[in-house]
Amino acid sequence: MTTVFIAGSISISRLHEKVADRINKIVSSDFDVVVGDADGADTSIQECLQQYQARKVTVYCTGDSPRNNVAEWPVHRVVSKAKAGTRAYFTAKDLEMARNSDYGLMVWDCKSTGTLSNVIELLREKKKSVVFVNKNKDFVTVSDKGGLERLLAFMSDHARAKAEEKIGLTAKIASIANEQFLLDIGANSESSAGPVKDLEPAAPAEPSPQQSESAKLRAVLMTALKEHISRTHLSQSQAAKVFGVTQPRISDLTRGKVDLFGLDALVNMAAAAGLQVEMQVREPHGAAG
Repeated sequence: MTTVFIAGSISISRLHEKVADRINKIVSSDFDVVVGDADGADTSIQECLQQYQARKVTVYCTGDSPRNNVAEWPVHRVVSKAKAGTRAYFTAKDLEMARNSDYGLMVWDCKSTGTLSNVIELLREKKKSVVFVNKNKDFVTVSDKGGLERLLAFMSDHARAKAEEKIGLTAKIASIANEQFLLDIGANSESSAGPVKDLEPAAPAEPSPQQSESAKLRAVLMTALKEHISRTHLSQSQAAKVFGVTQPRISDLTRGKVDLFGLDALVNMAAAAGLQVEMQVREPHGAAG
């Protein structure tokens, strides 16, 4: 069954009729809905769901009980290791809602980094978001980096600077672009292979020198980032904030999953943490002088 993650900016207390109509269609389709417990848009979304007599709703909260649950729907409690009341503390439930849903419906005030982070996290999960931009009273579909950039065009310079400060926006965009590039390469490789069902499995191809060198560089960078986390005694949630990525990405980093990271993404993570990456190019041994 399809599950929709519905959320929005805390500054939005009244939903536009276009959003209400979209929620009505979701309820009429008998989709499952996951929603947060915050004031603002979360509560307005809950009230709208109640108005349309939605039954298949789960309210996510961090801690013992939800701050808002207008219809006493089932509650999913998320355990966060972050300090209570901090951004990372409440972000834990948003990350879990993104993981447990199939796509998102977001209501955005063109500045909220929480809602923007939800869109980005869904995009990382290869899931589409439909975002209602409160400024121009219309929807923007975000299913790739291009859609995200169209959405970000609605931000003021001040809002963009704040997002950079709070969530490391540039690094997040670069990371998504790199992941999408790697995904496209994989898809192209599969499509060019042709039907192979009746063939014997081929022996794994030896990595090219370029691929080997790339893997070495990425491994060195990952080791340096892991050492920085250890040296500065950062928790995974704190490291995620410092590097401008999600907590699952930090988990992948600490477990040494080299294939999940592109070189650009690692360089951007280092830059977000204020680390300097220096590279040296040398002639191979035996080259003519």
